Amino acid sequence: MRIHHSSEFVVANTLRSAAWRRSPAWAGICFTLMLGAGAAQAALPAIPAPDSGLDAARLLEAARVPSCVGEEQQLELARYRDLVAAAPTVEKARERAIFPSKLARRALMMAGLVHRDDSDLDSVRARLAAYEERVARAESTQDAASEFEGLVRLAGASVNVGGGGGGCSYTTSEIIAIVFGFILFIIPGIILLIVFC
Repeated sequence: MRIHHSSEFVVANTLRSAAWRRSPAWAGICFTLMLGAGAAQAALPAIPAPDSGLDAARLLEAARVPSCVGEEQQLELARYRDLVAAAPTVEKARERAIFPSKLARRALMMAGLVHRDDSDLDSVRARLAAYEERVARAESTQDAASEFEGLVRLAGASVNVGGGGGGCSYTTSEIIAIVFGFILFIIPGIILLIVFC
């Protein structure tokens, strides 16, 4: 029982503090993005239009956010899937599986505050909500882990920002949401890279 409590504390503490283990640039990005809506919208026209994958890649790189789901990101997803599967109860597995999705939805909400034209985020909101409903019905820890795996199944070499070769293009709202996702916790950022692709 004591071991269980200790591992849960470590998991919660890791998730809670992940955003603060970034370089000082993250603080500047967070502060800039969280400015009042009017100031943020006034600054947005200076952002290059991300219709071409190249511009999106440059913006994500400037924010020190991965512009693809590579081996490192896939390992993070696999580790988190294993964490869900290893939960001591199905309730805890559901909670773990839903946690990054809730943070991803929070990132979408924050992106909407910064960039008011967030209609392109609606389908992702619906997809994440549907995922959370499926997880809530999971009957075992493995079921919950499988749902998480299904959410991020698109992760692979094809999920990258760029012009050719099946690269992804992201809108301004999506880029802002992805950055917020990585600020909140690594996994929501990776999820948004995938589901927006």
